[in-house]
Amino acid sequence: MVTLPEPDKREIITRAPFLTEGIGEMVAHLLHGDARIDVLIKPFETDMYASFDLVPKEARRLAAELVRIADVAQQAMWTPKLLAHVRERYLPGATDAEIVERLNRLAERDGGFELMKPGMLHPEDGYTLRSQAHGEVVDRVAGVVSEAGVTLGELESVVADLRKIQRAEIEDAS
Repeated sequence: MVTLPEPDKREIITRAPFLTEGIGEMVAHLLHGDARIDVLIKPFETDMYASFDLVPKEARRLAAELVRIADVAQQAMWTPKLLAHVRERYLPGATDAEIVERLNRLAERDGGFELMKPGMLHPEDGYTLRSQAHGEVVDRVAGVVSEAGVTLGELESVVADLRKIQRAEIEDAS
Protein backbone atom coordinates (compact mmCIF):
# COMPACT_ATOMS: atom_id res chain seq x y z
CA MET A 1 0.00 0.00 0.00
CA VAL A 2 1.29 3.44 -0.98
CA THR A 3 0.71 6.41 1.26
CA LEU A 4 0.55 9.77 -0.48
CA PRO A 5 1.40 12.98 1.31
CA GLU A 6 -1.53 15.14 2.27
CA PRO A 7 -2.04 17.99 -0.23
CA ASP A 8 -0.93 21.43 0.87
CA LYS A 9 -4.07 23.23 2.01
CA ARG A 10 -2.32 26.54 2.71
CA GLU A 11 -3.42 29.63 0.85
CA ILE A 12 -0.10 31.29 -0.06
CA ILE A 13 -0.21 35.06 0.44
CA THR A 14 3.36 35.98 -0.48
CA ARG A 15 6.90 34.64 -0.64
CA ALA A 16 10.27 36.30 -0.10
CA PRO A 17 13.87 35.13 0.12
CA PHE A 18 15.42 34.88 3.57
CA LEU A 19 18.22 37.43 3.03
CA THR A 20 18.92 35.99 -0.46
CA GLU A 21 17.52 33.10 -2.45
CA GLY A 22 20.60 31.00 -1.74
CA ILE A 23 20.02 31.15 2.01
CA GLY A 24 16.34 30.41 2.48
CA GLU A 25 12.75 31.45 2.01
CA MET A 26 9.85 32.97 3.93
CA VAL A 27 6.28 32.11 2.99
CA ALA A 28 3.23 33.88 4.42
CA HIS A 29 0.05 31.86 4.18
CA LEU A 30 -3.43 31.34 5.55
CA LEU A 31 -4.40 27.98 6.98
CA HIS A 32 -7.97 27.72 8.27
CA GLY A 33 -8.12 31.54 8.42
CA ASP A 34 -4.98 31.86 10.58
CA ALA A 35 -2.05 33.83 9.09
CA ARG A 36 1.38 32.24 9.57
CA ILE A 37 4.86 32.89 8.24
CA ASP A 38 7.01 29.83 7.59
CA VAL A 39 10.75 30.46 7.53
CA LEU A 40 13.15 27.93 6.02
CA ILE A 41 16.88 28.61 6.33
CA LYS A 42 18.89 26.25 4.16
CA PRO A 43 22.14 27.68 2.81
CA PHE A 44 22.88 26.70 -0.79
CA GLU A 45 24.89 23.48 -1.24
CA THR A 46 24.71 22.40 2.41
CA ASP A 47 22.79 19.78 4.30
CA MET A 48 22.16 22.16 7.20
CA TYR A 49 18.76 23.70 7.63
CA ALA A 50 16.45 25.24 10.19
CA SER A 51 12.79 26.04 9.97
CA PHE A 52 10.30 27.79 12.17
CA ASP A 53 7.02 29.62 11.87
CA LEU A 54 5.70 32.87 13.28
CA VAL A 55 2.41 34.65 13.57
CA PRO A 56 2.46 38.23 12.21
CA LYS A 57 2.67 39.70 15.74
CA GLU A 58 5.81 37.66 16.50
CA ALA A 59 7.32 38.56 13.12
CA ARG A 60 6.82 42.28 13.81
CA ARG A 61 8.40 41.94 17.25
CA LEU A 62 11.36 40.04 15.75
CA ALA A 63 11.79 42.63 12.97
CA ALA A 64 11.75 45.52 15.47
CA GLU A 65 14.32 43.79 17.66
CA LEU A 66 16.57 43.09 14.65
CA VAL A 67 16.40 46.77 13.64
CA ARG A 68 17.26 47.84 17.21
CA ILE A 69 20.24 45.48 17.34
CA ALA A 70 21.36 46.57 13.85
CA ASP A 71 21.24 50.23 14.91
CA VAL A 72 23.36 49.54 18.02
CA ALA A 73 25.85 47.48 15.99
CA GLN A 74 26.02 50.12 13.23
CA GLN A 75 26.64 52.93 15.71
CA ALA A 76 29.42 50.94 17.39
CA MET A 77 31.39 51.50 14.17
CA TRP A 78 31.33 55.28 14.67
CA THR A 79 34.76 55.28 16.34
CA PRO A 80 36.97 58.34 16.86
CA LYS A 81 39.16 57.00 14.03
CA LEU A 82 36.18 56.86 11.64
CA LEU A 83 34.95 60.31 12.68
CA ALA A 84 38.44 61.75 12.08
CA HIS A 85 38.61 60.03 8.67
CA VAL A 86 35.22 61.42 7.61
CA ARG A 87 36.12 64.91 8.86
CA GLU A 88 39.48 64.87 7.07
CA ARG A 89 38.27 63.47 3.73
CA TYR A 90 34.61 64.40 3.32
CA LEU A 91 33.25 66.88 5.88
CA PRO A 92 35.99 69.33 6.91
CA GLY A 93 35.00 71.43 9.90
CA ALA A 94 32.11 69.17 10.93
CA THR A 95 31.76 68.29 14.61
CA ASP A 96 31.60 64.71 15.85
CA ALA A 97 27.88 65.14 16.53
CA GLU A 98 27.24 66.42 12.99
CA ILE A 99 29.20 63.52 11.47
CA VAL A 100 27.38 60.94 13.61
CA GLU A 101 24.03 62.49 12.63
CA ARG A 102 24.93 62.32 8.93
CA LEU A 103 26.23 58.74 9.23
CA ASN A 104 23.03 57.69 11.00
CA ARG A 105 20.87 59.30 8.30
CA LEU A 106 22.94 57.63 5.57
CA ALA A 107 22.65 54.25 7.32
CA GLU A 108 18.90 54.70 7.73
CA ARG A 109 18.40 55.78 4.12
CA ASP A 110 20.54 52.98 2.66
CA GLY A 111 19.60 50.32 5.22
CA GLY A 112 23.10 50.44 6.68
CA PHE A 113 26.51 50.04 5.17
CA GLU A 114 29.86 48.40 5.72
CA LEU A 115 33.21 50.04 6.23
CA MET A 116 36.04 49.53 3.77
CA LYS A 117 38.16 48.61 6.80
CA PRO A 118 37.93 49.62 10.48
CA GLY A 119 37.84 53.40 10.73
CA MET A 120 37.58 53.93 6.96
CA LEU A 121 34.39 54.77 5.10
CA HIS A 122 33.88 53.53 1.53
CA PRO A 123 34.59 56.47 -0.80
CA GLU A 124 31.14 56.13 -2.39
CA ASP A 125 29.48 56.65 1.00
CA GLY A 126 31.86 59.52 1.80
CA TYR A 127 31.00 61.26 -1.46
CA THR A 128 27.31 60.78 -0.66
CA LEU A 129 27.85 62.45 2.74
CA ARG A 130 29.68 65.32 1.07
CA SER A 131 27.07 65.83 -1.64
CA GLN A 132 24.26 65.82 0.93
CA ALA A 133 26.11 68.45 2.99
CA HIS A 134 26.69 70.59 -0.11
CA GLY A 135 23.06 70.17 -1.13
CA GLU A 136 21.94 71.51 2.24
CA VAL A 137 24.19 74.56 1.84
CA VAL A 138 22.79 75.21 -1.64
CA ASP A 139 19.24 74.91 -0.27
CA ARG A 140 20.03 77.40 2.53
CA VAL A 141 21.61 79.86 0.08
CA ALA A 142 18.65 79.51 -2.29
CA GLY A 143 16.29 80.22 0.61
CA VAL A 144 18.21 83.34 1.64
CA VAL A 145 18.41 84.61 -1.95
CA SER A 146 14.70 83.95 -2.40
CA GLU A 147 13.81 85.74 0.85
CA ALA A 148 15.98 88.71 -0.13
CA GLY A 149 14.15 88.95 -3.44
CA VAL A 150 17.38 88.91 -5.42
CA THR A 151 16.95 88.16 -9.10
CA LEU A 152 19.21 85.75 -10.96
CA GLY A 153 20.71 88.65 -12.95
CA GLU A 154 21.55 90.55 -9.77
CA LEU A 155 23.10 87.43 -8.26
CA GLU A 156 25.26 86.88 -11.37
CA SER A 157 26.42 90.50 -11.11
CA VAL A 158 27.39 90.03 -7.44
CA VAL A 159 29.27 86.81 -8.24
CA ALA A 160 31.15 88.56 -11.07
CA ASP A 161 32.10 91.41 -8.72
CA LEU A 162 33.30 88.93 -6.08
CA ARG A 163 35.44 87.15 -8.69
CA LYS A 164 37.04 90.48 -9.71
CA ILE A 165 37.84 91.24 -6.06
CA GLN A 166 39.30 87.77 -5.61
CA ARG A 167 41.51 88.12 -8.72
CA ALA A 168 42.70 91.53 -7.58
CA GLU A 169 43.65 90.14 -4.16
CA ILE A 170 45.56 87.27 -5.80
CA GLU A 171 47.44 89.71 -8.06
CA ASP A 172 48.27 91.98 -5.11
CA ALA A 173 49.56 88.99 -3.13
CA SER A 174 51.90 88.03 -6.01
